Amino acid sequence: MQKPEFANIKSKYLALGVTENNIDYATEAIIDGTKREHILETLTADYRGMTESQSTQLIEDLFQANGGEFKKENRGGYLYGILFCIVGLIGLGLLIAMLISGEWKPKFIILSVAAALFGLIKGPGLIIKSFRGNYRDSDEP
Repeated sequence: MQKPEFANIKSKYLALGVTENNIDYATEAIIDGTKREHILETLTADYRGMTESQSTQLIEDLFQANGGEFKKENRGGYLYGILFCIVGLIGLGLLIAMLISGEWKPKFIILSVAAALFGLIKGPGLIIKSFRGNYRDSDEP
């Protein structure tokens, strides 16, 4: 089930002479989170018959209707950020538990401090990057 915004865009571009197959491909690719370059490359291929300006405008409209170009790409940043925060909190909890209990095992203290620092610095950093839209997943389709 597609959003009503997609139906409006589809009718607009059908009136401009773009084939329904091209519009459906672009819509599905954007919903799936395919990179802009890959969609543009496919739409401007010889067998699709779209110009670069038509393809770019169609992609812009579809991304806007879907909530933004990098909406899906930021999910990895949130996921990894939360996981790093969990690792940091576990490391901090172990460190506090060892210090309270009086078990001064240097190897475990060093590991828990490293986990706490890494997780509690890297995790919120990734979450903030994702929130700002600066985090990007790999460039694979």
